[in-house]
Amino acid sequence: MPRQDAADLAHEHGAAVGPGVTKRTTMLVVGNQDLRKLAGSTESAKHRKAEALIGKGQPIRIVAEADFMAF
Repeated sequence: MPRQDAADLAHEHGAAVGPGVTKRTTMLVVGNQDLRKLAGSTESAKHRKAEALIGKGQPIRIVAEADFMAF
């Protein structure tokens, strides 16, 4: 699903959609990643930032695209 379509869908269901991960983020939807674009990582920078914030006690839910679509 294109990112903008997912953002529109989330917004239609009442979510506040932002361009990045911040301390106000409560959910991150992750799609299938092109490993060639991740500079040797298996996760995007946003995913890694969300994990770091979770490690500091921030309540962020990381959801796979397929699970997001099931909401």
